[in-house]
Amino acid sequence: MNDEKKSYAIDFEDIVFRRAKNTDNMKEIAALIYDTDPYIYPFWFNDDRDAGIEFLSKEIQKPGFIFYYESFYVAYDKIEEKIVGVVGAIDPTTDLEYDYSELEKINYRYNFTINHYLKELIKEVKEKHYMYFTNVCVSVDYRSGGIGRRMLTYFIRQMHEAGFDEIGFDCLMHNLRGKNLYHSLGFKEVSEGIGFDGTRHSTVEIVFFKKKSTDFVPKDFQMMPSSDVKKIDLEREKYIYESLTKKKELEEQGRLYE
Repeated sequence: MNDEKKSYAIDFEDIVFRRAKNTDNMKEIAALIYDTDPYIYPFWFNDDRDAGIEFLSKEIQKPGFIFYYESFYVAYDKIEEKIVGVVGAIDPTTDLEYDYSELEKINYRYNFTINHYLKELIKEVKEKHYMYFTNVCVSVDYRSGGIGRRMLTYFIRQMHEAGFDEIGFDCLMHNLRGKNLYHSLGFKEVSEGIGFDGTRHSTVEIVFFKKKSTDFVPKDFQMMPSSDVKKIDLEREKYIYESLTKKKELEEQGRLYE
C-alpha cells in the first residue's frame, strides 16, 4: 500500500478563477469559510468543524445571508474537480436582508456571534461605503503555491473594472503570511483594532487594510511566478517578524513611546 502523501504541485493552467455558482459543491465553499478565521467560526460552532460546515453549506444558499455564495469568487482545480480557494466580499449594494432571529434563539454562541460580529460587520460596510473582504482562504494542501495571490489579483481586477472606489478588509495581526500578501499587492495598513474571539473583551489584535481603486496600476494585476512570490513573502515575513519582536522588546522595557 502506498502511503506517500499526495503532491499538490500547482499548475495554474489547471486552476480556474471564477465567480461561485449554484452547481458548486457548497460544502467545499463552507469548509473554506470556516477555515478563514481561527476564532470566529470555532467559537460560533463550539469547535465542531463538521457541524459548522453543515450549517454554512445550507445557509450560504439563501439570499441575504452575509456569506451568500453569489458574493464569492473561487479557485477551482479542474484536475481534482474541487474548490481550493475562496474570496468573499460584500458592499453597500449587496443584499444583506437576512432574518437572523431564528438563529439567535439556537444558543448563546449563535446569538453572540450574530450580534457581535455579523451584524456589526454589515453595519460597518453599509456606513463606510466600500467593498469589504469577508473571507480569503486557500485549502491547506494548496498553500504556498501562489494561489492566494492569483485569486486576489483576479478578484481585484474584476472589482477595479466594475468601478468600485475602495476595497478594505481586516487581518489578524499575527497572520504574517496574509499581511505579506496584502502588502505585496499594494494595500496599506490604515488602522489597528480588536477582532472577535467570542468574548465581550477580546484581546485579538487585527489590522485594517485599504486601497483605492484609482491607486491600482497595471503591475498590480501581473501574475508573478510562484517562486518569486515565495521569495518576496519570506523576505517580508522576516522583516515583519523582526519588527514585531523589536516592538515587543520595547513594550517590555517601557520604551515603545520614547
